[in-house]
Amino acid sequence: MIRAAFVLIRSAVIGLAPKRRRSAIGLVAGIIALGLLGLGLRTVPTVMTNAKLFAQIGVPIASTPVMVSSSAAPVNPTPTASAKRSDPAHSGNSPGGQLQAKRKAKDRGEVMVPDNGPGTYAGAKTAVKSTSSSGRLIRYDVRVEDGLSIDPDEAAVLIQQVLDDKRSWRVTGRWRFELAPIGESASLHAYITTPGTTDKLCAPLLTRGELSCRRGERVVLNAKRWLFGADSYGSDLTNYRRYLVNHEFGHVLGKGHVDCPGPGRQAPLMMQQTKGLGGCRKNPWPQAAED
Repeated sequence: MIRAAFVLIRSAVIGLAPKRRRSAIGLVAGIIALGLLGLGLRTVPTVMTNAKLFAQIGVPIASTPVMVSSSAAPVNPTPTASAKRSDPAHSGNSPGGQLQAKRKAKDRGEVMVPDNGPGTYAGAKTAVKSTSSSGRLIRYDVRVEDGLSIDPDEAAVLIQQVLDDKRSWRVTGRWRFELAPIGESASLHAYITTPGTTDKLCAPLLTRGELSCRRGERVVLNAKRWLFGADSYGSDLTNYRRYLVNHEFGHVLGKGHVDCPGPGRQAPLMMQQTKGLGGCRKNPWPQAAED
C-alpha cells in the first residue's frame, strides 16, 4: 500500500520545479515515516500482553508454539513439563479417589452393611466335629450372603466354637452340634444375611431389618447384628455374638422367649437381649433353668 502511494505522489511531483520538487519529496517522506511509526505503536500492546500472559503461566515466550490456522480437526496438545496434571489419587470423582476412601474406611474399622443383598450365598467349606460324644448330633452348614464383608469359613468356625463351648447347649448332654462343609449332608442351615434378606427368610416373623430368627431348618443371623452387635452389649461384640448364636440355635432346640426375672439378675439366654436387658445383666450362655 505504501509503495503504491509513493508511486502516485512521485508522478504528481515530477512536473514541479526542482526546488518545489525537493520540498514535496521531503514532505512525503515525513508522512511515510509517521505512518510506519504509528503502525509499530499499534503492535506493541499485543506483544506486551502476550508477554505478561506467558509470564503468568510460567512458559517462556521462546518455547511458545506457533498457532497455525487449519481446517483439520483440532489435536489435543501434549502436556508440557510445566503443566499441572490431575492426580487421580486426589480427585474426588475418580476411581482412584473412591478406592482411597474405601481403604481409609477399612483402616478405621468401618464396615458397611447394605440394606438388601442378591439372595445368593457363599458357603463355608470348613468341617469341624464336636468335641462332645454325648447327646443328639445336629449337623449344620453356614452360608453368607454375597456382598457382605464376612468370610464364610471364619464365621462358621466362630459359630462352631460357640456351640461347642462347655458353657453352651452341649453342657446339658442332650445335644451337640457339628459344622459340615457346604454340599455335604446337613439338617440345619445357618445364614448370615443383609437386613432385607433376613426379613424375607424370616417371614412371616417380623424382624424389621433389625432382628434375627429361626425359621424351619434355617437359622438366620442378621449381618447388621453380626457386625455391629446391639446397644445392650455396648462394645462387647464377642459376647453379643455368643448370645446371638446360642439364642437362635436355642430356638432349634425348642426353646422359647422368656423375660427378665428381676432387676440386677442375670438375663436368661432366651430373653430377647437384642431389644434390651429390662434391668437384667447381659448373659450369652444358657442357664440351668433353660437346660
